[in-house]
Amino acid sequence: MTVRWRIVGLALASLLSLAAMIAVMAIGLGLADHYVKRVDAVHRRFEVMAELDGRINAYGREVASALLLGRANLPNVQAARIATERTFARLTRATRDEIAAMGGGPDMESELVELEDVRRMIELYHAIDMTAARALAASRDGDTARATELYGRDIAFRLANELQPLIDSALTDERNEVATELARVERTQAVIVTVAGILALVALIVLTLLGVLLYRAVRRSGERLESQIAARTAELSEANAQLRAIDVKRTQLLAEVSHELRTPLTVLRGEADVALRGKPDAEELRLSLERVRGQAAELSHLLDDLIAFARTDSEAQQHQPSRVQLDEVVAAATDEARVLAGAREVEIVTESDDAGAEVEADFRRLRQALMIGLDNAVKHSPPGTRITVRTARQGAQVRLEIADQGPGVTEADRPHVFERFYRGAGEGELMNQGLGIGLAIAKDIVERHGGIIRLDNGTEGGAVLVIELPLAAGSRR
Repeated sequence: MTVRWRIVGLALASLLSLAAMIAVMAIGLGLADHYVKRVDAVHRRFEVMAELDGRINAYGREVASALLLGRANLPNVQAARIATERTFARLTRATRDEIAAMGGGPDMESELVELEDVRRMIELYHAIDMTAARALAASRDGDTARATELYGRDIAFRLANELQPLIDSALTDERNEVATELARVERTQAVIVTVAGILALVALIVLTLLGVLLYRAVRRSGERLESQIAARTAELSEANAQLRAIDVKRTQLLAEVSHELRTPLTVLRGEADVALRGKPDAEELRLSLERVRGQAAELSHLLDDLIAFARTDSEAQQHQPSRVQLDEVVAAATDEARVLAGAREVEIVTESDDAGAEVEADFRRLRQALMIGLDNAVKHSPPGTRITVRTARQGAQVRLEIADQGPGVTEADRPHVFERFYRGAGEGELMNQGLGIGLAIAKDIVERHGGIIRLDNGTEGGAVLVIELPLAAGSRR
């Protein structure tokens, strides 16, 4: 073999090696593009599934809120229903896109199963939604027992035990698919690197360099995919945390509204009982109607607060202070509280020694705090006992006490009485209803007025709720 043929042979070998390297590069890039599309399709479906999880939870909460609050919350249910339907439509499209990205092969059968699972989810959701419509209709017709039964048996139960497991299973499958696709990408990388290494042994340095560049390109693609998946996962985790925080705020709002609605409704019922008992004269009827009107106004204010809360991101309710006499606030609160106390045969007396003290306060909010304290005292007072409301000046402050003759507060309960949802160990024995948020609300109101509140035991027994407020400017004499 002459030098010329050797050169030709070397050139042919170089060309063959170059062609093989080009073929390897083309195959590697094609596989990488294919797997990138598959991973992207799987990840898009995972995002839609995660969104659907949140939509279903929001739908269940809005149905429960509508059953609790009535027609006022129906638009939220409709909005949640529309959002859920749209998410299901996106999930169907994402599933079909994922099937298309697979391009056939052994994975096609499992993807068709996923499409069938989506159909099952939609059918199950529609069945639950029809039951929710019946429950809302029953609630609207006044059949609360039927609405509650439908919600507990066919809505909440099926959401938690039938639909939610399907969503959780689908989310788990999508995570596993992402992991599987990444593993395939890594295996493909390993094969490409191995072939490139073998060719590098018999090819020119240039071919070896091309193999290294291909390896680095594929490696960078895998790292970029991992980085994107990690970033998306972090975003989903943050979104989930935000949804949970919103859910907690809504739960606290519903609890506070329920607590605040109970007292005015009790007063309204008590005034109606007084008006209907025997043959009251016109003056008694007039006073009862005035109290009913006052409580109706209070309910209107509470609903205004609820609307304002829904329109803003802040939890703080409106605070509109003005210069008021503490005696007037105490008189308004005790007058309403006597309706609650009369049903339990408890007497409420006032002892004023504040010389007409004035404070900068939101009259309605401060009265609300006093009503909470009086309501709490009435609940813990045995029949035939007395509740004493005292006011007195202390330097630049005015002190208000609500003392009852009940069992008092235990040392174990004292550090926790102002915590939300805390109920003392003896509440069950006293058969007192409530969620344990009244004193927490009172504490927030008093502190917004620049005051302090605490619950102690009296020297002669019973509990004493102490509220200290700063005197208004010009009233400190």
